[in-house]
Amino acid sequence: MLQFSVYSRVCHGHEATDKHLARLKQNLPPQGSIRAMVVTEKQYAKMQLLLGEPTVQEKKLTSTQLTLF
Repeated sequence: MLQFSVYSRVCHGHEATDKHLARLKQNLPPQGSIRAMVVTEKQYAKMQLLLGEPTVQEKKLTSTQLTLF
């Protein structure tokens, strides 16, 4: 199991993603394990909800409004 904490960030384009990944790399903690995964809008749109109900915020957003970092 990998999940202890999960953070996301919306980035508009590959250049912004690269900038934030570089910032992360400059500020790595001395111990621990960090993984980054870039998810495109198309991949995000295919996400499946397996348990529970979509939140109010999720219902208002469309997949074209989101890019996760």
